[in-house]
Amino acid sequence: MNLELQVQQLYSTVQDADLQALQAIPAMQRRRLSALAKLAFNSAIQALEGQQVDYMVWASHFGDEQKTLNILQDILQEQTPSPTQFSTSVHNAIAGLYSILYQDATPSTSLSCSWSEAVVEAYAFLKTHPIAQRVLVVYYDAPLPEVYEGVTHFEAFSIAAIVTLTEPNLRLNPVMQSGLGKQTPEQDALEFLQFWQSNQPQSASGKWQRC
Repeated sequence: MNLELQVQQLYSTVQDADLQALQAIPAMQRRRLSALAKLAFNSAIQALEGQQVDYMVWASHFGDEQKTLNILQDILQEQTPSPTQFSTSVHNAIAGLYSILYQDATPSTSLSCSWSEAVVEAYAFLKTHPIAQRVLVVYYDAPLPEVYEGVTHFEAFSIAAIVTLTEPNLRLNPVMQSGLGKQTPEQDALEFLQFWQSNQPQSASGKWQRC
């Protein structure tokens, strides 16, 4: 069964982009953010455009894995890991920091999944909460540090968009999505971004189609 939904206000941020949306954060706190958090925040704020949503889905394959590696290296060298680094290394840290720094109490969830799976989560929330109208979906990722085997090389990036069920403009085939075992979450997100920016009737894998 295809899921019909509307994706709107999509914004993407790539490495070394001009992060204008971060100017609302005090400089001292801004400097403490990881590069990945900055990418995620920039796309999220640009997609929101100052508007309210009913729910937020923050999704990433690896999250801030570099912080986890730093903690492991500290332990290996018999040093006490930084409590701050530990608290911001968990998978939902970026969502939590966003809530604090932007004073946004919107309910949210953090998932280790692909862009398409995050959109399915948004769709499920809207279907089970009839009063809700709009969900912000944010996907962000960076490659694993070189110390890990089988590292996939790509530039860190983020994409964010508003998902609603009114006036659908896209169809997603979740069955096809679940069967794409060879496609990594970051590849899924980049494929969708390429499809969104093109005039093609469907994505390369066929799981996304225009209504």
